[in-house]
Amino acid sequence: MIKKYFNLPMLLQANRQLSNQTRVDTLSESATIKLSTKLNDSAIRKKDAIGKEYKDKGYTVMGGVALLLLQSVMIIPAQAANAVKSGQRVLMIEMTPALCSLQPTRVRMRQCLEGYSLTVSGLDMGYGERCGRGVEPRLTPLQLKVVNRIMPDTTVRSQVWQHYGACSPLSASSYFRQITNYAGALKLPNELNTGNSYTVSKSRFIGQMTRLNSGMPAASIDLICQAGSRRQTILTDVHVCYEGSEFGSCSEVVDNCGKKFIISGGK
Repeated sequence: MIKKYFNLPMLLQANRQLSNQTRVDTLSESATIKLSTKLNDSAIRKKDAIGKEYKDKGYTVMGGVALLLLQSVMIIPAQAANAVKSGQRVLMIEMTPALCSLQPTRVRMRQCLEGYSLTVSGLDMGYGERCGRGVEPRLTPLQLKVVNRIMPDTTVRSQVWQHYGACSPLSASSYFRQITNYAGALKLPNELNTGNSYTVSKSRFIGQMTRLNSGMPAASIDLICQAGSRRQTILTDVHVCYEGSEFGSCSEVVDNCGKKFIISGGK
């Protein structure tokens, strides 16, 4: 079985392509803003001319164009400020072989059939849960190709968007870009990607994580386990907490793995 790994150079390359596209979109938007500014300047000059004419006749005028400009100055910064919340975010990573083995209902999922080592199960942005019932995320073909590498199951992507993404002010494209950015930058211990099974100590695993990721404290990691058929403790999920773009301390933790646990590679 071919193992598909989580931290792929292709993911980073595809993210760069998306970033380049974003820069193009920003330049286009900037050009539109400059054009709008020129149009507004023209309208202001026209309004000033009309105002002077009315003033000469003894009237005082508050032009409609000036009112619209004032409204735009007040509204646009407020929208920009609300676009991204800088609170805690939790990237949720699943140990795919373990969950495919422990939960029989998952065996027909794409990540189980195709032998993924790790998949992302969501990003909690801290805005709330279950806001987008029945709403499907809309992604460009390029972005969908990138997201597929870490979230290959269509149903999972839809559920994640409805459960977390739709609660935020972000578009589906921006929300999933957040996920791929976090996942592309995160470094994980090699044991998670070999396809073999290991028994590891919690302290060693967390030590590896903090050494691999500059600025990550141990409090940024929440490990979640389930009991296997022989009452073994098996790692099923790794949650990584952020404050904005930096690592942060997890405010709600499960941390039920004990001092040692098994990393299941599906073998």
